[in-house]
Amino acid sequence: MIALSLGIGLAAWGALPGEPKNGKARYEQYCAICHGPTGLGDGPMAKATMPPAPKLSSPDVRKMSDEALFAVIADGKGSSMPAWRGLLTEQELNDGVAYVRSLGG
Repeated sequence: MIALSLGIGLAAWGALPGEPKNGKARYEQYCAICHGPTGLGDGPMAKATMPPAPKLSSPDVRKMSDEALFAVIADGKGSSMPAWRGLLTEQELNDGVAYVRSLGG
C-alpha cells in the first residue's frame, strides 16, 4: 500500500522515472540533429544555432537538476532550443532526461 501511495504521489509531482532506452528513440528523432548522435553537440545543425548546441555531458549540463533539465526539454531555451511540451508526453520527457543522463561523462 505504501508503494502504491508513493507512486501516486510521484506521478502527481511529475517525477515519473524515465527509461533511457525509451528516451533514445525520441532523442534520435528530435535532438540529434543539433546535439549529435552521442550528445557531443556536433549534429548537422549544431553550428547553425546561436548559441551552438551544447555537449550534453558537459559539466554545465551534468550539474543541472533533473527538474531543470526537464524544464529545458519541455519548455525550450532561447530561440534555438525548441519546446517539446505538447509534442512529447510527460513520460517521454522524463525518458529524455534519463537518456541525457546516460550519455558519457
